Amino acid sequence: MKEERHQRILNILSDGEYKSVEALSRELYVSMPTIRRDLTAMQQMGLVMRSHGGVIRITGIDAPPLSFRIGVNSTEKMRLAQAASQLLCDDCLIYLDESTTTLHLIEHLPRFNNIKVVTNSMSVLQALYKHKIPAYCLGGEFARETLSFYGRDTEKMVERFGIDLMFFSSSGINQKGWIVDYSQPANSLRRQVLQQAETKVFLCDRSKVGKHGAYTLAPLSDMDYLVLEAPLPAGMDTGKAKILYL
Repeated sequence: MKEERHQRILNILSDGEYKSVEALSRELYVSMPTIRRDLTAMQQMGLVMRSHGGVIRITGIDAPPLSFRIGVNSTEKMRLAQAASQLLCDDCLIYLDESTTTLHLIEHLPRFNNIKVVTNSMSVLQALYKHKIPAYCLGGEFARETLSFYGRDTEKMVERFGIDLMFFSSSGINQKGWIVDYSQPANSLRRQVLQQAETKVFLCDRSKVGKHGAYTLAPLSDMDYLVLEAPLPAGMDTGKAKILYL
């Protein structure tokens, strides 16, 4: 019965749209607590992703839209950003990618003097404007799903900057200890920024550990810092990377 209900939920989510717990409860004629238990189990199986009272299906290829990802594990993301903020300093040029995790780092920037930001994200630019933080925008081909720029022109622009600190996240870490993502353009841009950055800082909450991604970026051992919610599985190679926990 439960497995049948799980399949029905997946069928409802097959169009890739966000559905609330209340809407699923109405469509399936079961209680909201039952739906919540189902979604918890399905999320543990990697079938769905939950956010603020609702859910979206994971396809394994396409990244969920920005509007959905902002609400996923938001408390953990804020705490990760707070832990990462101790690496900030005066007079530095930092890179922030389009991930919703690094977006939370912006609220910590006003504590420092003469910080400037390079980014490909419109959401980051809007938040920086609110705090009056100077920024450089990497142009290129605009992706509506993430409100960000990608492509060859974007990657070429990165070469103009000497980046002191690169803060980024991704869709996960696979079982081999590699940073992975669903998006090839995002991965390609991050790879270029990694070459330009003096210090590389990767932020990751526990829900992303052991996840499959269509594209590999780099092993954890290539990072300078790992900002994590919890210890990684035993045997996962982190090399000389320094680890910061919440």
